[in-house]
Amino acid sequence: GTMTHDAADPVVVNPIKHGSFTVVRSYTAPPAKVFSAFAQADARRKWLIYADGWTIHEYRPAEPTIAGAVEFSRFSPPGAEVVLTNRTTWLHVDPDQALIYAYHMTLDGAPLSSSLVTISFTPEAGGTRIELTEQGAYFDGNIAGREEGTRALLDEVEKLL
Repeated sequence: GTMTHDAADPVVVNPIKHGSFTVVRSYTAPPAKVFSAFAQADARRKWLIYADGWTIHEYRPAEPTIAGAVEFSRFSPPGAEVVLTNRTTWLHVDPDQALIYAYHMTLDGAPLSSSLVTISFTPEAGGTRIELTEQGAYFDGNIAGREEGTRALLDEVEKLL
């Protein structure tokens, strides 16, 4: 049979936008130290979880950070009533070399994004070069905002090193 479409029927638009971005950053610390800023829960707690002005409702760290480990957090941005969640599953942990993880975020219980992140750590003169690539499905379509947020988080990492 043939399908007919009545102009009055609501058109369902898939809200999911796919995208990716890569951020390259150099830090003046050796690869082992930079890697541990990402791979150790106590370090992540400082730059990722307890950011200025954010309210943390719950944080269950992945300790140790090994393939298969899951980390969960529930938080609200400064001055906002909304509640976000982040569930991260570590997929690949290669000490001082690379990390791969997947994370799913919700906003007030509704899906916000699902992402795959790869970070490589390369020694360079005077420190470490990292390359972070995120590939995601964004329910709010705000890929640029996620990249901006990632860059801000990488600034926070630098303060720890």
